Amino acid sequence: MKHEQILAYFDGRGTAEITLRGRETAQSDKIAAVAYELGYRLQEKDIVTRGQWRLTFLRDDSPDVRQRAQHTMDRLRAGGPLFAHSAPAGMTSVPGRQIGPMEAASARQNMTAYETHGSRGLVVIAAVLSAVFLVLAWVAREAIGGAVALLAVAALLGVIGALIPRWMRNWYERNRRKAVLFNQQQSQRWGPPPPPAPPPPIRRHDQDGPGGDGS
Repeated sequence: MKHEQILAYFDGRGTAEITLRGRETAQSDKIAAVAYELGYRLQEKDIVTRGQWRLTFLRDDSPDVRQRAQHTMDRLRAGGPLFAHSAPAGMTSVPGRQIGPMEAASARQNMTAYETHGSRGLVVIAAVLSAVFLVLAWVAREAIGGAVALLAVAALLGVIGALIPRWMRNWYERNRRKAVLFNQQQSQRWGPPPPPAPPPPIRRHDQDGPGGDGS
């Protein structure tokens, strides 16, 4: 998928849905990074098959995100790069390792996958495999050595299944920290978000209604 094709999906529409096939799936991080710069967030990553993914993005209308998207569009119109790699002169860098756009996009995709699917699927797989090895151990019970080996594998899979939720939570937290740090590093480039627009004036229906002279 060419650069111009990716940009065309994020032209201000409310929802952008992209289907990737074959080798295009390797571009998911790049697409998610472009979407972030243009003010979209990943709502869902649906792996239809191993060679077909569907990414759904929603436009984020919060003030800071719209400000970031406007800065990106202004930079592109001026012939600059899509991704800003440096903070303005005179600003103190955010502490911590610098997170690149692709790494942050991968972290956000991982967070979305965990928030959507959790760890239940992996736990079920480990439990099923453990049960299969238990059955095989029972079938091979007359061969003591083989049965013991199969029981050991079944027990190991059971332990792995019990630990998967904790591992997945830690994995999610690592990705969340990357995304937060990247947002902090990005925010120093744009400054504080603009203030919200003032509320519209309240009409005085008792004066402006039928029969009222407005005085």
